[in-house]
Amino acid sequence: MDGATEPPNRLTSGEIRRRLEEITRFRLTGQLERMVEHFSPDVIVHYNCTQVGLFTPGIWRGRAAFLANMRLTEENYEALEGEITEVLVENGNAALRWRTCWRHRGTGGVYTVEMAYFLKWRGDTVAELHEFLDYPGPLAIGREKLSSYEEMLRPRTPGLDRAEIVRRVNELANFAPSRGPDIELIRKYYSPDIVCEFVGHRARIPYAGRHVGVEAVINIVRGINVDFEQLNNELSDILVDDGRLACRRTVKWRHRGTGRRGLVELAEFVRFEDGLIVELIEYRDSVTILEMQGELKVW
Repeated sequence: MDGATEPPNRLTSGEIRRRLEEITRFRLTGQLERMVEHFSPDVIVHYNCTQVGLFTPGIWRGRAAFLANMRLTEENYEALEGEITEVLVENGNAALRWRTCWRHRGTGGVYTVEMAYFLKWRGDTVAELHEFLDYPGPLAIGREKLSSYEEMLRPRTPGLDRAEIVRRVNELANFAPSRGPDIELIRKYYSPDIVCEFVGHRARIPYAGRHVGVEAVINIVRGINVDFEQLNNELSDILVDDGRLACRRTVKWRHRGTGRRGLVELAEFVRFEDGLIVELIEYRDSVTILEMQGELKVW
C-alpha cells in the first residue's frame, strides 16, 4: 500500500484493541454484517490454510467476497466459544492470536482452531488481513504452559530496545543455504528454558506441538534442515509491543527428498525477557509443506 496516497490511520492503540475485541465477538456470534463494517470495501484478505477440507486457502478481494466466504463457513460450522490469547499493536497495525471451537453442523464433530491475524488499517477500517490457522493435537501432559495472564499483566523487561529485538530475529532467520542455521547463535539468543510451540498436529507435521528447552528447539531446527534447504527468507509485518514481537516470514524452501520447491508463509510470535527469547509460537502454511513432501492429504 502506498502510504503517500492513503488517509492516515486515525485510531489509537486502545481503540484498535477495542475494535479487535468487537470483530472477534461479532464473528463468534455470527453477526457477520456488523463484523465486516470494520473492513474497507476493497479489503484484501489472505488465507494461509493449514488443513485441506475445512477452510480454503487463497486471496479474497473486496468486502463482498470476504463476507461470502465467511457465510459459507457459517453454513457448515457453528462457533461454540473463543478467546483472544495475545494482541500486539504498533504504529496503527496489529497482530493477534486467538483460539476457537467449532462444531460441524453435519457431523457434530468439534474442532479446536488456533488462529493468528495480521491487520493493516487505512483510515479507520482494516485494508488488509493475513490469516493463519491450524488444528492442534492434544497437549502433552507435564509440559510447561506458555505465558500466563499474570505475566501478560506484569511482563519482565525485555532488556533490549526495538532495533535490537528486530535485528536478533532477522539474524536468527537469515542464513546461507550452504551452512544452515547457526546453532550457536540459537544457544546465545534463546533462554535455556525457552517454551516453543509449533502450532499444528503431529499427524501432519512431526515437530508440531509444545517443546521446552533450547536443546529441544535445536533438535527440531536440525531436523527441518535435514528435510528442507532454505533458499531465501523475507521478513514482513514486523510489530514490536514492549518485549513481544510478531512478524510474518516468507521462506523459499526446497525439499531435499522430492526436489520440490515452495514458498511457505510463517507467522511468529516471540517474547523477550532480560535479553533472551523465552517464548516462540509459530504458525505455518502446512499445505505447501505437505505438497513439497509429496504427501498432501485431505483431513
